[in-house]
Amino acid sequence: MVNDVAIRPLHWQGRRVILHEGSSRGYMFESRLQTAQFWLAASALLTFVAALVFTFGSIIVAVFCLLLAHGSAATGCFFYMDSKGYPAILGIPIGVGLGVIGSIFILILPDQSEQTQFNIENPLSTEGVRNARRRDRG
Repeated sequence: MVNDVAIRPLHWQGRRVILHEGSSRGYMFESRLQTAQFWLAASALLTFVAALVFTFGSIIVAVFCLLLAHGSAATGCFFYMDSKGYPAILGIPIGVGLGVIGSIFILILPDQSEQTQFNIENPLSTEGVRNARRRDRG
């Protein structure tokens, strides 16, 4: 117990990751896409570090960095496939096999996520407000 709030492991509630139940500052990322971007950026950074270590340092450390990079790419591709509406488990072999480049492959795939009524009507309502502002300058 920390501050009378039980710390629970990460779990999904809607589209948010809750770190501490009952805490207002407990949100780590807003959506799965942001989580995927975090892991893919970490993978790109680790790949860059592995390339530098391959060039100037120990091969064992470079291979370790490359393994970490592909592991974080697999995690990022897992969340990216989930945010695109595909089975998330398919992102793991893409991330392990292709690394960060696997995210480009996933980017090419069409979006299969379900459209909610709010997502369908939101661009239409925004355009309606813009149109009303153009007509009424007062």
